[in-house]
Amino acid sequence: MPGPVSDASYALVGMLDGRPFLQVTVATMPVLLNGEVLTGTRWLADGDEIGVGSARIRCAVGDGALDFSLGFSGVDYDTLPPEAGPAGPAPLPAAGRPVTTAGAARRPARWRTAGVAGALLLLAGAALWLLTSTAVLIATDPPAAVIDVRGVPDVRLGGRFLLRPGRYTVTATADGYAPGSLEIEVRGEASEDFRLRLARLPGRVQVVTRPAVAAEVSVDGRPAGRTLAGGAAGAELEIPAGIHTIAVVAPRYQDWEGTLNVAGGGARQTLEVPLVPGWADVTVTSVPAGATVLVDGVSVGTTPGTLELMPGNRTLTLEKDGFKALTRLVTAVANQPQSLDSLVLVPADGLVRVITEPAGAAVTTGGRYRGVTPLEAELAPGQVHELALVKPGYEPATSRVDLTAARGATVRVTLTPRLGVVRVVAEPADAELLVDGKPVGAATRELTLPAVSHRLEVRKAGFATYQAEVTPEPGLPRVIEVKLLTTEQAVVASVPRTVASGTGMEMRLVQPGSLRLGAPRREQGRRANETERDVRLTRPFWIGVREVTNNQFRAFRPRHTSGAEKYQVLAGGEHPAVMLGWEDAAAYCNWLSDQEGLPRAYATEAKPGGPRLVLATPVTTGYRLPTEAEWEWAARYNGGGGARRYPWGDTFPPPPGAGNFADQSARGFVTGLLAGYDDGFPVTAPVGSFAASPLGLFDLGGNAAEWVHDRYTVGTPGAAEAVDPTGPADGQYHVIRGSSWRHGGISELRLAYRDFGDIGRLDVGFRVARYADLK
Repeated sequence: MPGPVSDASYALVGMLDGRPFLQVTVATMPVLLNGEVLTGTRWLADGDEIGVGSARIRCAVGDGALDFSLGFSGVDYDTLPPEAGPAGPAPLPAAGRPVTTAGAARRPARWRTAGVAGALLLLAGAALWLLTSTAVLIATDPPAAVIDVRGVPDVRLGGRFLLRPGRYTVTATADGYAPGSLEIEVRGEASEDFRLRLARLPGRVQVVTRPAVAAEVSVDGRPAGRTLAGGAAGAELEIPAGIHTIAVVAPRYQDWEGTLNVAGGGARQTLEVPLVPGWADVTVTSVPAGATVLVDGVSVGTTPGTLELMPGNRTLTLEKDGFKALTRLVTAVANQPQSLDSLVLVPADGLVRVITEPAGAAVTTGGRYRGVTPLEAELAPGQVHELALVKPGYEPATSRVDLTAARGATVRVTLTPRLGVVRVVAEPADAELLVDGKPVGAATRELTLPAVSHRLEVRKAGFATYQAEVTPEPGLPRVIEVKLLTTEQAVVASVPRTVASGTGMEMRLVQPGSLRLGAPRREQGRRANETERDVRLTRPFWIGVREVTNNQFRAFRPRHTSGAEKYQVLAGGEHPAVMLGWEDAAAYCNWLSDQEGLPRAYATEAKPGGPRLVLATPVTTGYRLPTEAEWEWAARYNGGGGARRYPWGDTFPPPPGAGNFADQSARGFVTGLLAGYDDGFPVTAPVGSFAASPLGLFDLGGNAAEWVHDRYTVGTPGAAEAVDPTGPADGQYHVIRGSSWRHGGISELRLAYRDFGDIGRLDVGFRVARYADLK
């Protein structure tokens, strides 16, 4: 085209399958097609007009041919004059322009030749590229997404990308959606289609309670977060778009549940939740005032006053010195106030307080049962009363109280213990028995002893001495089984070795040996699944000194809460990780093996119900759960002689500081409390808070019960000795060993106690183990 001299090529015209097309090659000069700026490539039709600068090119398409006509619009170009003709005068120069020589007149012909050759070369290259490309349709959901094919120009025909055969990475973005990518392979077929679906971003929902209190929030039954007290906003919840069920649970308020249509796409929404009080305001007044008010035995204030009682039947008692206690049964209904006005207290005469050592004696007067010590009883004034006191295991006692001159009295009685029977079964049979330091003969014998604490000692030359404290219980014979360890076994057992894993977890080495699992039939609290069976362990193993903590488990699974939705304290970093299933514990063991470069102990096995983890064959030295036999062997180790009955020793109840059990601090959390015991932790405690076992292991009883490797079954009595057993290959349930913070009974607190389950619980955690490679 005439105009300033330039080497630029702005557009390319070519033919593909007999159809003409126009493709923009340089974006510095706008190229128009029918008056509109063109980007990419377009088919040409008869009558189309191409515009470049002030040049206008009219296209004529017909009979497989493409013709052009060129025109200009209102621009004075600095063009060279035409070449001189054969005759006639030379043209006059235009004003202000130089006269062109004949040599210069030949230059336009050379430039035109070079331009045509370059254009033809570009046209041939473009035609080759087009002839070897495939029209590829890349559809997106949503349709308006911006598409980019990495590493190639954006060339499209009719909405399809022109791509040569090969592999490409396609990316797409759209408002309200997460960016997506797709790997495609163009095979060179006539037409190929691909689809890329973008994931819609979740909505961001802020839950606010009215009143502003701390509350747990769940979405579709799954814990999602919590609100904060005092009006502070809790964390935003990311919830997928759609209709969801939102539940809010706040202490002392009625549970709230509703539905929310979440917009999604990153949009923010606020859900205001009106909470309704879950208590009843009960106003209490008395005549006279100043009486102490007890609800279910717990002091809550004095009269007059307003109590906030949770729903249900409550026993309300008023006490005041010099007056009889007044008791009323109150039925509290949430958010429904009530009044107990002017409750009249009756003056008391003949009030007698009875205290015994130990407590728990039943008191009767005149053949009438009065209660259990310590107690207060109202007796007729002006008389002498005979008190009868009875407590199992102690001699009956009587006491007289004289109320002829006094309005009240306090009676203190020390009860005399009765005798109990203790049967000792020792191995070897010729071992010697000492009671309170005095020899009594062969160790295997039946003893009749006062129901007070005694020290038993079983000894034999060449064996480690066994010692234990025992308190006989009248009417409840006790059986103590003792198996002495050889000196060599005792030395190995008495000097256990510890090691810190690469992740900082302390492990203790346990030497193998033989033991009898289960409990004898006559053992108090024995359960039917505690069949006695002989087991022999042949390989030394490492076992975790402490249960796996929340901090350690969250390194593997950061969002684990341990059931904090129920009790917030369960999520403490040094508390045991609970509310996890057996598969979760086994998966953690594999992860821990990966962290330390050990072979995994569990392999994945395909099953009809889905894949599951099973012990690898052959067994590796990677981390795993201890087998049931390993757990009991370590738990019942007793420092060189015999096997322990309880985590703290051989007598019941536990001494202070023995462990975290269902104690008085757990009142309101569990039932079946351990009388007279308070460990200070209503639910779990930080691991290692209580005394260690003789082997140096913490929390084998109390705190959290523990998953072990074996699937659950009940052993057959009299079966042959099992060597390194790992339990049955199939079964729905896995064995759970040890007691927890929910247990306070004599049956559950024994080390022989066995439980089972197939889902996580608030009181079940785990510790790790692995075979020791001592070679």
